[in-house]
Amino acid sequence: MVWIPAGVLKAGTPIDQTPRVAEEELPGTEIPMAGFYMDLLPYPNEAGAIPQTNVTRDEAARSCAAKGKRLCTELEWERACKGPDNRRYEYGDEYKSVPCSTGIPAEQSAKRPSGDKLSCVSGFGVRDMHGSVWEWTDSAWGRGVTKEFGVLRGGNAVAGDIVGRCANALGRPPAVRQPTFGFRCCAGPRNEAKVDLEVKVGQPLSRIENVQELPQSVLDLPCPSPQKGTCVYPRAWIWRPSGNVEIYLRNGCTGSGLGLRCGIVAATLLGDKVHVLARANVGREIPEVVLVAGEGRNARARGGDIRGPVFREMVYSYGKVEVRGKEPEF
Repeated sequence: MVWIPAGVLKAGTPIDQTPRVAEEELPGTEIPMAGFYMDLLPYPNEAGAIPQTNVTRDEAARSCAAKGKRLCTELEWERACKGPDNRRYEYGDEYKSVPCSTGIPAEQSAKRPSGDKLSCVSGFGVRDMHGSVWEWTDSAWGRGVTKEFGVLRGGNAVAGDIVGRCANALGRPPAVRQPTFGFRCCAGPRNEAKVDLEVKVGQPLSRIENVQELPQSVLDLPCPSPQKGTCVYPRAWIWRPSGNVEIYLRNGCTGSGLGLRCGIVAATLLGDKVHVLARANVGREIPEVVLVAGEGRNARARGGDIRGPVFREMVYSYGKVEVRGKEPEF
């Protein structure tokens, strides 16, 4: 086993960092943790062995108890993965697929023998925390209203940059067995800290009728129009592409008539500070914003240029906003 010393875990992902699953992760909350022991590898904790899978959470707990150990909590798991420097991935802050062989289906990686990824090691020396099986913890899914789920950590998926993060979690009924679900054991007094996250949802897109009601930091943003001049802010919206995410969409225009130029900016508030996610030029028409049918994570702005209507799509994904569509012509 590996000793994980007492220290402070920055749980989840800060709201100004990406990728981030806002409805499932704490916002970088600092949580003091007592020291504990963790198995070096997934159960049966033997180099060269195929990890045991197809177990429920209770079966995993009994297997640990038979060895005088216990299941880890999800925050103990995250602490062991992030290491002493609270890194995003066990090997660093930038995603790399090679160290833990992430970015492939879990069904494929769960069949690999433990210990064959020598570079997949946390700052505390724990190995194979990703790129192998999903690991049961003894924690309840403390997010939103789905409290009856259990929590798994680790695992693998095609979206390796998302799933391979130490903060990532998976909620499933504790009686479920899957060929990708395994576990590892911990020992020592249990850390009682847990994830307790309220998930706020609201109308996916709502128009702000009085633009002057926007927070001052949003009003103070530079004009999103693609040209200089006196900026007019005729329209604004609040976009909620997922739980715990509110994005301000603010239009800004300069000029008039054929010289009218308009843009749109997407920004979030970090306390009293504003964080710009994206800007889009929409041409010489004051745009309207709608949601793409059935896609709350896709907002579409309609403007225009010399050829006719211009459509720019803003696509939200794990804390980022990507602007799609051709730039307008004048």
